[in-house]
Amino acid sequence: MTPLGIGLIGAGRMGAFHIESWERIEDARLIAVADPDEQTARQRIARRPIDWHADYRHLLERPDVDAVCICAPSEQHAPIALDAIAAGMHVLVEKPIATALEDGLRMTSAARLAGVKLMVGHVERFNPAVGKLAELIARGSIGRVFRAHATRVGPLPARIRDTGVAIDLATHDLDIMQFVLGLDITSIYAQGSRCVHPTQEDMIACLLRFGDSGPWGLLDVNWLTPEKRRELTVIGEGGMLSASYLTQDVWLTESTGTPTGWSELARVRGDAEGAAVRFALGRVEPLQAELEAFARCVLDDTPEPVSAQEGCRALAAALAVRDSAAHSRPVTLLDTPMRRVDDLPPVPVAA
Repeated sequence: MTPLGIGLIGAGRMGAFHIESWERIEDARLIAVADPDEQTARQRIARRPIDWHADYRHLLERPDVDAVCICAPSEQHAPIALDAIAAGMHVLVEKPIATALEDGLRMTSAARLAGVKLMVGHVERFNPAVGKLAELIARGSIGRVFRAHATRVGPLPARIRDTGVAIDLATHDLDIMQFVLGLDITSIYAQGSRCVHPTQEDMIACLLRFGDSGPWGLLDVNWLTPEKRRELTVIGEGGMLSASYLTQDVWLTESTGTPTGWSELARVRGDAEGAAVRFALGRVEPLQAELEAFARCVLDDTPEPVSAQEGCRALAAALAVRDSAAHSRPVTLLDTPMRRVDDLPPVPVAA
């Protein structure tokens, strides 16, 4: 079978990870990289047999490119993706799908009309800890869920200039929490501030509500903590599930007095603690798993593992977080006016 021809648009930090990961995927071949910075692009390419283009539109004209990965700055996602879709390319766009919800909806509609794949790079979906958490919750391992608490903190990355933590960090966990709980976020109240970043908010704390009367959620994101933490804890009537995205570990701690369904596994019990079980998960490189899944959905013509609609859902929640924090007011997502895609003016394309 002829390998899937891949073009990469954007040779920054995330683009560098893509170049390394595509090298390990058998069913696809990275053919060309587009980035206006030739020096950076050629450093990323190194000795690999990969072409360079200064203008991404030249890459889109290549007959040997079947699909593109967009790793450009977030505000460029929509115009580049729309150009790629118009050229008949399948698209993987790094999260967020766009910086404006209307642009994300346009991209969704354009891909559907063109009959091409449009997948959003929510890489944490491919972390085995997230998959195990979703499986255990769906199985009813902790019964009715009361609360989910996500933490995504660390030092300020030098590369981030165009967005704050609402779009760059919170988008991950807003997507993950909705995915593992199987519920949409219906309301958000957030507080945030700009402490060290020159232009964007770098600390936000959020209170979330899932469904009409579902569980609560807490979200803590910042670029101020000197060590990186990526964790999700879910509390239910039967106990607590804890996941670390960095170590890819999942723990189940049962509520005191709750009958256990894990008698075959070893337990650690304190005087007032429930039985604790650590699940042994195979370690996975999430980005490689994500790119493999994208290649397979194109080659097999199957639905995108993370759809454009899901990307828009996460973006809508992140924009609501930013709006709530900026104006110190609660935001109800179900009350947010949503225009039909057909009613929207055309998105401007890059010159």
